[in-house]
Amino acid sequence: MRYFYIALLIFSSTSFFSDLFASSLNIEASLSYGDEKDEPDLQILGAIDIDVFDPVLSAFSRKNPRISITYSMASTADIYDAVRQENHKYDLIMSSAMDLQMKLVNDGFAKPIDILEEVDVPAWSHWQDKLFGFSLEPIGLVLSASHFKKEDIPITRRNLVSYLRANSENMQKKIVTYDVRTSGAGFLFATQDERKSNSFWRLAEVMGGLNAHLSCCSGIMLDAVNDEEFLLAYNIIGSYAEKRSRFQKNLKVVYFQDYTHLLLRTAFIPKTVTDETKIIEFLGFILNETGQNFIEKETDMISLRSSILKENPHFKPIRLDTGLLVYLDRLKRERFLEEWSSALIQ
Repeated sequence: MRYFYIALLIFSSTSFFSDLFASSLNIEASLSYGDEKDEPDLQILGAIDIDVFDPVLSAFSRKNPRISITYSMASTADIYDAVRQENHKYDLIMSSAMDLQMKLVNDGFAKPIDILEEVDVPAWSHWQDKLFGFSLEPIGLVLSASHFKKEDIPITRRNLVSYLRANSENMQKKIVTYDVRTSGAGFLFATQDERKSNSFWRLAEVMGGLNAHLSCCSGIMLDAVNDEEFLLAYNIIGSYAEKRSRFQKNLKVVYFQDYTHLLLRTAFIPKTVTDETKIIEFLGFILNETGQNFIEKETDMISLRSSILKENPHFKPIRLDTGLLVYLDRLKRERFLEEWSSALIQ
C-alpha cells in the first residue's frame, strides 16, 4: 500500500559550508511504497524531489510489492551532516551533491558492494565499488522568454558576456544565480565552472557589475524569472527548469554549447547497514538496463547511457573522482569564496 506520510516542506537557512551543521535531520517530505509494515524493509534518504523520483520508486514497488520502502527527502547539507554524525537509520543515501557524497565515501562512511559485474555503467559514473551515479542532470541557463528574441539567445558563455555588456542598462538588477555561500549545488556548479573555463570569472564580474541577485533555491529563481522580476537565471538544474516551463510559459531553458555540465545523482550504502540484500536489489534495478531505460523514458531525469550524450558533444558529465574534493579543503574553499564574493558582490 502506498500512502503519504508527510508532505510538509521545510526550508533550511543553514550555511552550507559551516562546520556548525544542524544537529537534527530536517525531513522535508516522505512517502512510502509497498506493504505497510511497522519497520520498512528499505529506508532511503535522498535530496531528489519526491515528484521527480516517485516514478522510479513506484516502478520498483510494482515489481517488488512485498518490499516496503520509505523515501525521505532532506537537503544535501542535512544529509551530509546526518551521515557524518551517524545520526540516522537509513539504508541508502542519495544526493546530487557529488562533492559531499565523495567526501563521505572517501572518509569511510560507505560500505563496498559487489554489483559492478551485474550492471553495465560508464567508468566515470562510479567511484570504486562504493559510490554509484544513476542519473544525469544538465545545468543550464533560464531566460525570460518574452524578453529574449531568438537571435539574442546566448549559446556560449562568451555570447552571454557580450550580451550583458551590450544591454547593461536593461539587465541591471535583472540577473539571479545561486548564493554559493549557502547553496551546496551553487558551490559545486561554480567550482566546476572555474575548473572548466577561464571565462567564468569574467562572467562573474560582469554579473556582479550588474548587481546580480543571489538566491538559495532554484524554485525561487524560476518563479522570479517567470514573473519577470529577473530576466536571466544562471546555473539551474535542467530537469527542474524544463518541468516548470511546461506550465510557466515564460521560462526558456538554454544549454550552452561551449560546455554544459551534467550533474550526477549518486547513491551509496552507509557502513552502518548490516543487511544490504534488499538495498542491492534496488540499486541493481536503477543501474541495470531495464531501470536505466525506465529513467530515460518515464522520468525527467537522463540515464547514464542516454543518446543525448552522443547527440550533444558539449554535454560534459562531471566525473566521480577525488578531484571533487579539491574545493572542500578549507583554505581552497575560503580562497574561492573570497574571489567569488569580490566578483559578485560589488
